[in-house]
Amino acid sequence: MIAKANFTLVFGFLSSTLLFWAAPFPAQSTPENCPEIKINGAADWYPVIMRKETDGNSQEGIQGLAPDITREISRRLGIPLKITPKSTWNRVLSQLEKGELDMLLGAYWTPERAQIYSYTKPVTTDEVAIFVRKGDEASYKELGDLVGRKGLRPMGGSYGKDFDQFASRHLSILEVPTENLIEMLAAGRADYVVLARYDGIADVHETENTKNITPLSWNIASNDVYFMISKASPCHALLEDINRIILELHDEGFIKNLEARYAYFN
Repeated sequence: MIAKANFTLVFGFLSSTLLFWAAPFPAQSTPENCPEIKINGAADWYPVIMRKETDGNSQEGIQGLAPDITREISRRLGIPLKITPKSTWNRVLSQLEKGELDMLLGAYWTPERAQIYSYTKPVTTDEVAIFVRKGDEASYKELGDLVGRKGLRPMGGSYGKDFDQFASRHLSILEVPTENLIEMLAAGRADYVVLARYDGIADVHETENTKNITPLSWNIASNDVYFMISKASPCHALLEDINRIILELHDEGFIKNLEARYAYFN
């Protein structure tokens, strides 16, 4: 079995309680009361953010595109990061709203979230696909072919305004924990599953369903992925600097190189 964690062993990991300083970078003016940036994200979203246990002590480390980008932002700001304990998506969003968490690593833009949190510049893009049982591909040529069929999607997630609106109006789609989606589809408990393409392919491998489940060739969406910053956090004052650094990382090819490193399924 190919586990998601195994895809990135060569890149190292961060402990959920680890507070670290990276190599020095020219000093920035830092906001008062922001001695560290508390970060968290989705439980598992390949290749944006992945988790693994460290040293057998049940503490979670995180790795992937978003943590790697955030480490470089931390280095350039000269402010350390602190990874908060793994939690549910809805709980992490609640912590971000209250200022208990400073920055969430990886989210699509929605108008509802934009009223509550501040978005950074986009850090990467993410394709969203439909997964079906092999042999059923010909039944799905366009989005309308999902109507009247039973679907599954991750609990609490969003796939962008357009698809979310279409799904709420036209689809019978149940939200379930991400770790059960592919196995439920393989067991015949749904007709299709909606997942980020590369995250879903990784799930197919991890659950040993490569002979049973496949993504459709077309995407239902291609969404920008952002970081979200708490409006209640003193670290919110860093938003402009963080955006500047993200643009620098795009211009320098830093993010493009990371995307190539994690593109196991291209």
